[in-house]
Amino acid sequence: MEDAEELKTRYDLYIEEKIKGKIYLMARPSFSHMRIQRNISYIFEEYFRKTGRDCEALFEAQLDIGEDYVVPDVMVLCYNQRDDDGKIPLIVVEVLSKSTRSHDLKLKMELYAELGVKEYWIIDPKNLSVDIYVLNENPKYYKLHKAYSYFEEEDFPKNKQQKAEEEKKVIKEFSPVLFPELIIKTEDVFYRIINDKN
Repeated sequence: MEDAEELKTRYDLYIEEKIKGKIYLMARPSFSHMRIQRNISYIFEEYFRKTGRDCEALFEAQLDIGEDYVVPDVMVLCYNQRDDDGKIPLIVVEVLSKSTRSHDLKLKMELYAELGVKEYWIIDPKNLSVDIYVLNENPKYYKLHKAYSYFEEEDFPKNKQQKAEEEKKVIKEFSPVLFPELIIKTEDVFYRIINDKN
């Protein structure tokens, strides 16, 4: 049996999740990871305040699923609008890291689909990309809706005509499927990450 000090050290170093009865310990997120969590939460919270929606975006909050529990990077909950009283997130966002990549892309994706989470985002800080998946109801699985990436000026060709043509193809903004009126700039998702990457 672990003593109190060992438990405290374990929880300072790891995030614990229990999926299908199995315990998983993940390393605490990096600064880049936490910045993206904060950026996404802030974008949603500002939108909910401005529109008066009874919703919130939480990060690093435990989501209990019967005997199991997970800690999504960000989850969007809305209240008084659904039968589940906001206990099931509408949107879950996971930020990939080396230690959680396969976990987020398989195990947790399947779990959130089974739970009925309508929209699942995968954010890759290494590639500066956001993939938005939507839930297919029968059978329950996620289908890629759209993928977005952040591109910097130097990523474009130097030739002015080629540069203009490439810039037209780049989508610099996107919207959640469930909140189409919310316009999110990819540069806002990766605020304070972009310069750290260089």
